[in-house]
Amino acid sequence: MLRHLGLIGRGADGRLVWLLLAGALLLYTVGFAAFYPSAVVNTDEDLYIEQTLVWLETGSLHASKQDPLTGATEVVVPGDYPMGMVVLFAPFVAGFGWRGAFIPAYLAVLVAVLATAKWLQEERRSPIFALLLLGFPAVLVMGRMATSDTARIATTALGLWLFFRGLDREPRGWWLASGLVAGASLALRENSVLPFIPFFAGSVLRWDRGWGWLLLGGLLGAAFHLTGNMLAFGDPLFVRGHQGFYPFEIEHLHERLLLYLLGLLVFVPGGLAFGLAYRGRRRPEVLTTIVGFFLFFLFQAYGASESGFVKSLVLGLRYFDSLLPLLAFAMAESVPRWLGIERGAKSARMGALVRKGSVLWLAGVLVACFAVHPALDRWAGSQAQIRGALEQHVPRETVLITNYNALRKFVPDLNRPYRTLDRRELSSESLHALGLRHEVYFVALLDRSDSDYWRADMEANAAFSTQLPASAALILDLNATQTDRLRIWRVGEPREATSR
Repeated sequence: MLRHLGLIGRGADGRLVWLLLAGALLLYTVGFAAFYPSAVVNTDEDLYIEQTLVWLETGSLHASKQDPLTGATEVVVPGDYPMGMVVLFAPFVAGFGWRGAFIPAYLAVLVAVLATAKWLQEERRSPIFALLLLGFPAVLVMGRMATSDTARIATTALGLWLFFRGLDREPRGWWLASGLVAGASLALRENSVLPFIPFFAGSVLRWDRGWGWLLLGGLLGAAFHLTGNMLAFGDPLFVRGHQGFYPFEIEHLHERLLLYLLGLLVFVPGGLAFGLAYRGRRRPEVLTTIVGFFLFFLFQAYGASESGFVKSLVLGLRYFDSLLPLLAFAMAESVPRWLGIERGAKSARMGALVRKGSVLWLAGVLVACFAVHPALDRWAGSQAQIRGALEQHVPRETVLITNYNALRKFVPDLNRPYRTLDRRELSSESLHALGLRHEVYFVALLDRSDSDYWRADMEANAAFSTQLPASAALILDLNATQTDRLRIWRVGEPREATSR
């Protein structure tokens, strides 16, 4: 069986391997269609969707809001992400409304898996290793979310496949296309270009024939990103958050290290070790990319601990989604070689263990390809309940105060004339002034208890609620999940109600 799958030697049964790949993608597709995403569950999703909606409606990224405290009109930018994903979202949102924004991420999963499998096949390695992408929880989950994560995997797989094609063929067209994909990936997120840098630099240092086509393609692709920035933000070098990447940080490095090793050694079985054991062509570039990619994100200040351990398995590990096609490529060379050596040296017992482990892993991937959809649909239902409660109990034309970090993804800001206020920017005096300017306003606070970060936020919510005026009436107290509790207050009464 190991030989049929291509886990030993190069005699993989092509029909069997492609049948397994097709089955996994079919299960993922059926699950996606049967449990189509019904709610925004991530703040990034909300910002992407609002950025796309305002772009479709106005042709720009600017919307007008009224400041509830001063009455002044402000121009706000709902989202400041690079324009590449917005361009991908736009036709689906235009055709199907905001729920159409989930389709590109799903399609990108298909492209990433198929491009990786085709790349491996052309390198005379088993395409079965493309299933590593579907065995990674962050890929399965992000394929249901309106973000750029799976699109970045697709660009890595496509760009590197085209690059390696150019090694064996006339490079002009293939390397021009590879450069275009790499350069244009900047428009998804600036760090999307990381998997390409060592390979392109290696071609220049090796003085490969046709390396100029890589450069030309990269420049043309980057021009798309720079033009999008210029049109959207007025600055071709604009970077989201004006810093580009999370800053260097080592205080919580040990937490990230444990999480990342779990992802790259367990969810990708032995992935980091097998990746570094690669001995095929362009070995220096492959190893440099794997090590550099890992260290880049290891030393970033970002940490998903505020979301709790389970969510961090997606939010923290999603940064390595883009590395998976290259890990699959490296493992497709090192695993069959290593297993062949070990089987010869350690007898049939090792072979039996590997066979059982392979069968269990394949079965787990196939089950996960479908099961991820009903599982996330059930959780999304609780998130939709929170959004629905806000829409039901808080009129759109009124002022709303929230704990912004927790509730931003649930508030459809584009439909509201007033800027949503964050409780952190308000004092008792501000609340008094707000009451004088508006006869009624609403306060919505979401308590979460799934991490220390959110438990501290919950305490801040409690402190803020004690500052509310005596006229504040609690109109909703909803336990949406075991960890999420939504409370909504109405402060003041409309004149019509008061006169009665």
